[in-house]
This record gives sequence, structure tokens and C-alpha cells, in this order.
Amino acid sequence: SVMTILAQKRPYDVVMKDVNTTFGNLRKNLDGAAMPSAAEDAVKLQSLFQETEEFWKAFKTKDAIEASKSAAAASESLAAAAREGNGQKAQAAYGAIGKYCKACHDSHRELMPDKSYRIKP
Repeated sequence: SVMTILAQKRPYDVVMKDVNTTFGNLRKNLDGAAMPSAAEDAVKLQSLFQETEEFWKAFKTKDAIEASKSAAAASESLAAAAREGNGQKAQAAYGAIGKYCKACHDSHRELMPDKSYRIKP
């Protein structure tokens, strides 16, 4: 069952908070041209987006699965660009990740009256 699958994994809000923190660190590292650190952040994001994809697979939510896959791919590109010291390419990949995050949030995240978020599969 879906609940059994989800129970084996970290809670989704924990994964998303991890994405948010890592994405913020990545921004700082790109702004500071700290490319080795940016590459590490991007590798971590890639793994987090794979975790995100697994979560949505349980609901068969096609657009969220695609957004997760695309964000993981953009994270991989960013890591490669950062390793090459290509700041411009890294920044472009960063922008792409942000777009995939926003697209999924717009469709599947709802702000509740208490300012918490609820997911809408």
C-alpha cells in the first residue's frame, strides 16, 4: 500500500526542508564563486530530488514526477559545471532547478491558515 511505502522513507516535509536549506547554501556558494562547495550542494540536491521523485511515484503524479526528474538532471548539470568552474553554466542550471520547484509547488502545495503547507497529490 501507499502508506507502507511512505512509512519506509523520511517524511516529505523533512525532504523539502532539506532541499530548501541546500538550495539556499548553493545560492551563497554560487554568489561567492565557491565552486567545489556548490558542486557538493548540487550532488546533494540531485539525491534529494531522486527522493522526491520516489515520493510522487507512489501517487503516480505525473507532473510532479517529471519535475523531480528534471530538477535532479539540472542538479547533475550544475555539479558538472561547478567542477569545471563554469559559473555561467552553473547559474543557468540553478535557474532551471528553481523553475521546476515553482511549477510543482504551484500545482501541489497549498498554504494553510496556520502558515503550514499541505501537499495536494
